[in-house]
Amino acid sequence: MTINLYLVRHGQTLFNKEHRMQGSCDSALTPLGVKQIEATRDYFAQNGIAFDRAYCSTQERASDTLEIIAGPEMKYDRLKELKEKDYGIYEGRNILLWPFRRLVGSSTIEDDREVTERMERGMNLILRDAQDGENILVVGHGDSMGHYIRERAGGNKFPGFHNAEFALLQSDGNEVEYEENVWPAKDVRIDQITGN
Repeated sequence: MTINLYLVRHGQTLFNKEHRMQGSCDSALTPLGVKQIEATRDYFAQNGIAFDRAYCSTQERASDTLEIIAGPEMKYDRLKELKEKDYGIYEGRNILLWPFRRLVGSSTIEDDREVTERMERGMNLILRDAQDGENILVVGHGDSMGHYIRERAGGNKFPGFHNAEFALLQSDGNEVEYEENVWPAKDVRIDQITGN
């Protein structure tokens, strides 16, 4: 039994563009973010990858990303377990103004272990209904999906996510294994949108 899980990080958002911490807070996809996701959608189409099921977090940036990839006719489920890590009092702050090490130890930040366990509950819900041979689209967030891959899917060499990048995981219905990362939007630039 083989189930293919395509974990896609959302496209660039306004807060990504402004270098603001974005976990539980949300912001819309930018024009570049939309173009990035269209590149990922096109990659799937060009490689004959069609999805049997689709899931995303309850955050708007994830559902907007999923709808661009899968199209308006694809039904999907939103799972709160797939949400991004909550950065507490640092939500919305400019991340260029202070080092990340200052985040460690803040009691307002969701613990990495809790993020991993929450993601695992969500992935278990997805796998519960999965059938042999299915391709499943899961749209979420870089930090929370990254914790899951590193801790629960044997992804000790997992490099992390860029916007609109995806990781392919495979499952036999029980165990989940990290296979590879692909970034179809690597060469998408803002000047391709603005014409500058």
